[in-house]
Amino acid sequence: MKIAISFLSSLLLLVAACGDDTTGGDNVNAADGGASEADASGANLECAPTPSRLIVLGDSITACAGVAGKMGPSCGPKLFHDSLASSYAPGIVYDNQAVNGAVTSNVPDSQLVSVTTGPGHVLVLVYLGGNDLQKYLTQTDSAAQAGLRSDFPGMSEDWQSVFDFFNDTSKFPDGATIIMNNQYNPFDDCTAPPYNLSAAKNDLVGEYNAHLEGLADALSNVVITDQYTPYLGHGHHFRAQSCPHYQAEAVSFMNDLIHPNEAGHANLAAQWDLVATSLYGESNELTSSELGQVLVELACRDLAGVCENLAQRSSTEIGQLLALF
Repeated sequence: MKIAISFLSSLLLLVAACGDDTTGGDNVNAADGGASEADASGANLECAPTPSRLIVLGDSITACAGVAGKMGPSCGPKLFHDSLASSYAPGIVYDNQAVNGAVTSNVPDSQLVSVTTGPGHVLVLVYLGGNDLQKYLTQTDSAAQAGLRSDFPGMSEDWQSVFDFFNDTSKFPDGATIIMNNQYNPFDDCTAPPYNLSAAKNDLVGEYNAHLEGLADALSNVVITDQYTPYLGHGHHFRAQSCPHYQAEAVSFMNDLIHPNEAGHANLAAQWDLVATSLYGESNELTSSELGQVLVELACRDLAGVCENLAQRSSTEIGQLLALF
C-alpha cells in the first residue's frame, strides 16, 4: 500500500501541476502559441482555486456584438466558458453582464450591481478599452495623446473599484481571480490607406495597454491577457503587404470597424485558454492507457523489481488495475 500511495502521489503531482505563475499581473503572451514568462524568477505557485462561476464584464467585445450575442456558438467568452467546463471546472456557471457601448466607468457604475455575490470562487473576465479609445480617432494627434493621458487617473479609480468589489470577502468569501485584457489594434499598427491612421494614434493603443499592465501588476489575483500581439496582421490591413505585420496566409479577425468576427472571437478564446492553463495546469484528463504508461515509467525509475513485473502487462491493463485503488 505504501508503494501504491507513493506512485499515486507522484502521479497526481505530475498530471495536476500548474503552469508558469500568471498571478501578480503577469502578461500572457500568445504570439508564438504559448504563454510568456513575465516573472523573471520563473517561480511556480499553487493552482488557482477551481471557479464555480465565470463572470464576464465589459463592452460589446465580451457582449459578442455581431456574432449572435452572449450565448452565440461563436462568442469568445462562451467558448472560454465551455472550455473551462470541459477541462477544469465541470458545472461552472456562465454569467455575462457585458453591455454594448460600455466604457471603463460603466463597469463599476452599472454592471457590478447586476453581479450576484456569495460563496464559491469566481473567475472574472473583463474586456474594456475600445470605446474609451475610439473617441480619439478623429482628434489631432496631440489632442488625442493629451486626452488619453488625462483619462488615466479616472480609469485607475474605476478599475480599483472593480478590484475592491471582487476582493471584498463579505461579498465573495471564497475569493476571486480576475482576468484583464489588453486592447488589440484593429489597424494592425499600420498607417496604410484607406484608414491612414497616424503612427501616433497607433501608439495610443500601446500606451493604454501599458497602463492596464501597471494596474494588474499591483494585485496577486489578477492576470492580464495579451490580446494585442496575436491580433496583429489580422486587422483591417491583413492584406496590405506594406504593413509591418503582414502575413501571407493570414485571415481577417474583423467583423466591422471595431468588433471581431467569428475567427477573431476564436482567437480571443484561445488566449484565455492559455490563461486557464497557467492558472489551473494542463487538462487532467488521461486515458486509462496513458495513466498506465505513466505508472510504468514511475515504477521503472524507482523500483526495478516492480518495473520488471509491470513490463509484462499492457499499459491499458495497468490503468484498469490502478482504478481499483
